[in-house]
Amino acid sequence: MTSTTTITIICENSVGRAIPAVGEHGFACLVERDDIQILVDTGQGFGIERNMRVLHKDLRALDGVVLSHGHYDHVGGLDKVLAHTGAVDVFAHPEVFVPRYSRSGHALRFVGIPQRREFLEALGAIFKWTPQFCQIAPGIHVTGQVRRRTAYEQGAPELVVPGADAGFEPDPFNDDMGVVVETAHGLAVILGCAHSGMINILLQVREHFPNQKIHAVLGGTHLGPASATQFDATMQDLEQFDVQHLGVSHCTGQTRAAMMRERVGQKFFFGSVGAVLQL
Repeated sequence: MTSTTTITIICENSVGRAIPAVGEHGFACLVERDDIQILVDTGQGFGIERNMRVLHKDLRALDGVVLSHGHYDHVGGLDKVLAHTGAVDVFAHPEVFVPRYSRSGHALRFVGIPQRREFLEALGAIFKWTPQFCQIAPGIHVTGQVRRRTAYEQGAPELVVPGADAGFEPDPFNDDMGVVVETAHGLAVILGCAHSGMINILLQVREHFPNQKIHAVLGGTHLGPASATQFDATMQDLEQFDVQHLGVSHCTGQTRAAMMRERVGQKFFFGSVGAVLQL
């Protein structure tokens, strides 16, 4: 790969520089190379249109959208995106529309995709199901369902789906996917929330690209709510990949992001709205 790849954070919890953008609890980033533009996630919907405009990006120019998983803070803005794109391919795992909830004490809150599939299709979404690793554009791939290999990446027990006998069970997040971009410097891996585990995702990427270096990792790691044991094991296993750019966002949380910065030094950057990585 000799073309320059540009990855821009569009939606995130914070705004990283002095621009009139907005932060929100959510994630979206734009991948640009040559004449290809792929949007990864859409945030909740509060900032996607404004931030694209502020960052001089055009939703009408999108060639596709990837949904990393079916949570409101990653897919909630899809209807606003479709208002600009019209018909466009939307790549997702077949289980992305599973109803999802967050359970705490006696409270149960819906956290799945807020719009019905039929409504999104009426707006122009052409869903392309990607249960397995596949290429969605030249040099751009999705992992499909991620195989669980590590013992410590257990997920979040408070995130549940309807189970047997009208009860609930932990969400297996079969739909959680990463995006892999081939660049001139190596692979860039984009994480939505990494509910399936950041290391599990990276191991799957290495399995499909055994001879290519994972040069950059960015996005949500879901290490914010993780235990200290999981965090330490993740950071230890991350060393084997020798990642040169680590830009964390969203569900990593400020505390864990600061801890990661202390561990990896100058390789780290905050993946806030407006952050740009060129490879």
